Amino acid sequence: MIALYAFLGFLVGVFLNLCADQLPRWRRLRWLPFCPYCEQPRPAWAWTSTLAYLRFKPACQQCGAPISWRHPLVELGTAALYAFLWYRYALSGEMVLLALYTLYSTIFVLVLIIDVEHRLILNVVMYPAWALALLGSLVHPTPSFYRLALLGFVLGFGLLFLIYWGGELFVRVLGKLRGKPINAVAFGFGDVRLGGFIGLVLGFPDVLKALLLAILLGGLGGLLFWFVRAVILRRYSLFTAIPYGPFLVLGAMLVMLSIV
Repeated sequence: MIALYAFLGFLVGVFLNLCADQLPRWRRLRWLPFCPYCEQPRPAWAWTSTLAYLRFKPACQQCGAPISWRHPLVELGTAALYAFLWYRYALSGEMVLLALYTLYSTIFVLVLIIDVEHRLILNVVMYPAWALALLGSLVHPTPSFYRLALLGFVLGFGLLFLIYWGGELFVRVLGKLRGKPINAVAFGFGDVRLGGFIGLVLGFPDVLKALLLAILLGGLGGLLFWFVRAVILRRYSLFTAIPYGPFLVLGAMLVMLSIV
């Protein structure tokens, strides 16, 4: 069964790639898999990018543009994630948690992909995710978990909103001190919405643990980014923005799956 669940994860990875290709452009799904360069549909055998790579034809048949490595990585990574979830929860009989955490993990992966590539956390993803997590809190095996979920939402959304507001204030003040506006966002409002989703998924007090972990991971990631850009590549700019959503996702998933 674990192999079948992993195969389900593989197919979900194909769908996630489709969403990550189209939602940032049109905020909805319009076509079957297509080439992002010439916008011509892919042949059926290339809908699954892993198969295209195995056939040694990882390129568009119309314009020759390569199929991004992201596509097979997402397909195989999601399959591995689903296999882990089955091993972790199905074998111990926790089928409700398996269903919930499979759904939440899928959403987290989609948020991660889009934020890394486009620095966007889309409303078309987050608002349905809120609704699904709220419904999920009603069937969570923890008694009265919906109350903890609602409190988690308030804390996750509220605390990140304070960080967002503080970042906006910091950029404005610093821009005035420099004598010219700074065209950078210290902290996006999409991250605030993601914080609300994390709160609904984890509830109180785990949402606080996830946010603290995300802050620590974000700090380490920022230092690593600075070291690579400034010390190794010597291309660092003071106001270079990096997406914060991946650190929130990583922190949330580590806490959700009880890895930390």
